[in-house]
Amino acid sequence: MIKESFSHLLNGNYSLDSLEMASIQHEVDAETLAIDALQLAIDELQLKLKSHESKRQDYKALLSPLRRGVVPPEILGEIFRYALEPYPVNDVGLVCKSWRAIALTTPSLWQTVEMPTPSDAPVNVKKLQTWTARAGMLPKRVNITGLDARYQCQCHQIDEDICRLASPELIRFLTNGPVLDEVTIQCHSHHCLDRLFGLIKSDENALSRSWDSIRHLALEIEEWAAPTPEPEWWCLNNLPPVSSLLLEFPPDPIFPGDILPALPSLDGLTSLHIVCDWPNRWILRNLRSCRNLEEVVLDSTQSARMDGFFTDVPTPVLLPKLQVLRFLQMENRGEDTRILRYLRMPALRTLELQYQEYQDYQDEDDEDESPDTPDKLELYRDILRMLSGADRVVDLKQLHLEYLPITSKGLLRILAILPSLTFLELAKIDVDRELLAIAREVDKPLLPLLRHLKIHDNRGAFDVDDVCQYLAGRKASVTEVGPDCVERLDMAVSRQWLPRGTRPDESGQAMELRGVGVLVDIGFSD
Repeated sequence: MIKESFSHLLNGNYSLDSLEMASIQHEVDAETLAIDALQLAIDELQLKLKSHESKRQDYKALLSPLRRGVVPPEILGEIFRYALEPYPVNDVGLVCKSWRAIALTTPSLWQTVEMPTPSDAPVNVKKLQTWTARAGMLPKRVNITGLDARYQCQCHQIDEDICRLASPELIRFLTNGPVLDEVTIQCHSHHCLDRLFGLIKSDENALSRSWDSIRHLALEIEEWAAPTPEPEWWCLNNLPPVSSLLLEFPPDPIFPGDILPALPSLDGLTSLHIVCDWPNRWILRNLRSCRNLEEVVLDSTQSARMDGFFTDVPTPVLLPKLQVLRFLQMENRGEDTRILRYLRMPALRTLELQYQEYQDYQDEDDEDESPDTPDKLELYRDILRMLSGADRVVDLKQLHLEYLPITSKGLLRILAILPSLTFLELAKIDVDRELLAIAREVDKPLLPLLRHLKIHDNRGAFDVDDVCQYLAGRKASVTEVGPDCVERLDMAVSRQWLPRGTRPDESGQAMELRGVGVLVDIGFSD
């Protein structure tokens, strides 16, 4: 409230004389000074408030669950294991003493020792020993490279002692060191491995506790040691008694498969993963030596694997225990699956065919066309031969197809000869949109035992509503003689093929399919 002597002036339009105007201006100046003083006091209080809030936050940080030990060290160690996966485990020890102590006493953080960086320095065996010791009794994985800083090794040309894998300390670690579960060795040529394995075998006094305990061994050879392949690599004949083996070899030098180095008889091997584009004849030679295999992975590294069957017809290879067969990164021009015609796999349950990711643009002048038809007739014949004759595949349960370029007619022809399938995955396949329309016209039910359909579509090949409607139609046509077994649908589709704002998981057709008892999960792939 203003002073009482001026309050009556607020209730009327009075003219002010010079004395009144001077008095009022004096009061305005006084109030301005008072406001400035209060603002200054407020600013000071604000600074004090911020200071106290900062101190309070620091004190509260000291009372955090981590500092108070509320989170048990075992749980914190598991958090470290998941959070540090893409980062060096050493980083967690730089945060504080307690974190370092927990990290050092969490064995799972030290299970894997990655030393893949090429270097001219010797292999850091002390790190191998320290990390594996901290892993305690847990399975241990070791990754070692024998490449120098130039990603090479001249041990077979200059001096064997310059090879990083020839280190006496490394030999002792691999013989008298800790029990190892998985070992990966990367080298320039097979001479590096010949030297390493020779030194391990030559130590007669060594217990070979580490070497003989290896369950999975991965050998990655970068280059050929000579222009012409040597028919025998000493290292392949002196492998530890592993049950799982990965072989990554240099590109095929265009030589017949029967003169390339191959594996000896390995009856204890149950899993074999081959990464190279060597011919099918060579693949068959290796599989024939490993009759107890349960899983085989053939990775063509996006190169065209040629058949290699020149004049004679190979004798079929019997793999009585094989349950999983995967073809990875097949080039569309290759003949990888031709090997199916010569494999006898009565126990096979899972087949995966993954092709090289297709290119939207193709040179019109490219003469290297696919040897197969758009309907994939040769692939169909490969699978048909796999299903025929003695010791044939009789109960294939899972089929995974990825990046397969094929017509609807060709795909349906293949699926029609696989009635035992309970799981089908169509991942990014290049197929026209007539697939389900043609499937509806087939008299005999397609895949009558199918329980789980998984589709990853980034080409706009499948319409969500059409897929749901097709599966719902199968349920509607159920009879006692021919029941429908579909229980689950998983789909991932690209947003670019749908109208903006569309939520396919909540479409009417998806809800209808759920209504007949099918678990439906539809999301976006991008």
